[in-house]
Amino acid sequence: MSSRDVKSATAALTGIAATLLTNGSTLHGLFKLPVPILDNSTCNVIPNSIQGQFLRQVSLFMLDETSMIPKHALNAMDRLLKDVCNNNFPFGGKVILFCGDFRQILPVVKRGRLAEVVESCIKCSLQWQWVQKFTLTKNMRVRD
Repeated sequence: MSSRDVKSATAALTGIAATLLTNGSTLHGLFKLPVPILDNSTCNVIPNSIQGQFLRQVSLFMLDETSMIPKHALNAMDRLLKDVCNNNFPFGGKVILFCGDFRQILPVVKRGRLAEVVESCIKCSLQWQWVQKFTLTKNMRVRD
């Protein structure tokens, strides 16, 4: 997706959600996230590879169903973009548009208790302090 010479990429955590996005991919595909994602996980992208060059060229990342993204994935993406872009600003200075409804599905934690599920949420990540939140009030899917 490109508009006014702004290169963007769309992704979601699950393949089903990614298929609903224009040119969408999974987060694992876009950022080469490992399975499973642990607190010290790193993305499998070499900065000068084709994927590294692509990520460097993207100005805007639109991520859907973000309530499902575990905070360790967000940490790995942040480290990757800082490395690929050679920039220590959050996410390598890239704009990340987080989309989704946190009243819906939270991250999956195998045999996790409620507190563990909540703790795994991106709202508990260090990066969340840099997020500017907007609430949309008009449902554009429903016709008046």
